[in-house]
Amino acid sequence: MAVATAAIEPETRARRRHPKAGIAYVVLGIALAAAALAVVGPGRETTFALDRTIGDAQWTVPTRTTVTVLALLAALAGGWLLAGMRRGLYRLVSTIALAALVIGLITWAVARPGVVFPVEAVLAGSLFLSLPFIFGALSGVVCERSGVINIGIEGQFLMGAFAGVFVANIADNPYAGMLGAMIAGALSTMLLALLATKYQVNQVVVGVILNLLALGFTGFMYDQLKTTGGYNSPYGVASNALDGIGLGFLSGIPVVGPVLFDQNIFVYIGLFLVFAIWFALFHTRWGLRTRSVGEHPAAADSMGVNVNRLRFWNVTAAGLISGFGGAFFTIANSLAFNKNMTAGLGFVALAVMIVGRWNPLGALAGALIFGFTTQIADYLDAMGGSPVPGPFLQMLPYAVTLVVVAGLIGRAKAPAADGVPYNPGDQ
Repeated sequence: MAVATAAIEPETRARRRHPKAGIAYVVLGIALAAAALAVVGPGRETTFALDRTIGDAQWTVPTRTTVTVLALLAALAGGWLLAGMRRGLYRLVSTIALAALVIGLITWAVARPGVVFPVEAVLAGSLFLSLPFIFGALSGVVCERSGVINIGIEGQFLMGAFAGVFVANIADNPYAGMLGAMIAGALSTMLLALLATKYQVNQVVVGVILNLLALGFTGFMYDQLKTTGGYNSPYGVASNALDGIGLGFLSGIPVVGPVLFDQNIFVYIGLFLVFAIWFALFHTRWGLRTRSVGEHPAAADSMGVNVNRLRFWNVTAAGLISGFGGAFFTIANSLAFNKNMTAGLGFVALAVMIVGRWNPLGALAGALIFGFTTQIADYLDAMGGSPVPGPFLQMLPYAVTLVVVAGLIGRAKAPAADGVPYNPGDQ
């Protein structure tokens, strides 16, 4: 009886979540439709364009009609959830509802005379802007799947950003700068790994201290290099013809080509890491052991796995990823280092990891959401005069994070032994 109850419980929780999300989509959809009918004039139009692959290909749609139809589509999706649909379609219907709401808002926001919305440029920019979230979230996934909380991603970003541009200037080579950024990140996480595994210090406190240490160290070095000169000059991939690597005829495919096949080298590395880490976590012996020490270290220990040693090297390796992510802020953007230039994105990467439920593919989806809204917000701010403020769209991913953490669209459950020190022989 207990087994049957345990099997039914997830389905019961899923049914309880459906009305909450359904009500939200219905309310938001109806509100957006009503606002469009009341505010948007009947003659307003929105123009979209494929700006990179097909010359002047443009299409114009009536703003009020398009926004209303998309809003009602979201409301219908919410009604479908309220009606009690099959559990397997929940994510698909939720995706349709959210996409309809976002596209509707964008259609309304860019409906201005003479304004053309560059679809391919915005999507390509969204993927590029998602990179720090991808690298930071992947680093967090590897650490927390191993049972170690990595709050220090922000500090690892800072160390990677500084070391990347510093080494690149010394070696006169951006690849050397990338390597230097990775080493700096690994050294930062090695300290976290040592304190967490050997000395079993509170991992959250250590992460916060390491962030402050990185902030102070990079700030001090920045002040020193201002007077020295020559070691903090913009040195990035754009100056070495690595910004926008076209992959032959693939880069000419409409929409997909500019987004996936005509990008910065950091984009290709980031996407490769997502799928490589996903495969390694769920389809290799190392991945099985990593997940076991994060879920039940005593069981892993009983099977001959050295729990603390595996945690130490996994966390150190995760620093290579977050350190490389730090190079995004300097080398990938051809910028010199500035104090606190990461602007808290390391903490946002932790939110992306939670949205992705500690899965590399989920982290990629969460990072794309953050990157897309950041790109749209920047575009609307640059355009000016938009009825939908850019910061409003930019805050949406954070609202999604709160919804996920609250369990409204599926409880985000961390690995069972995450943050719990382990001594050999513990049960």
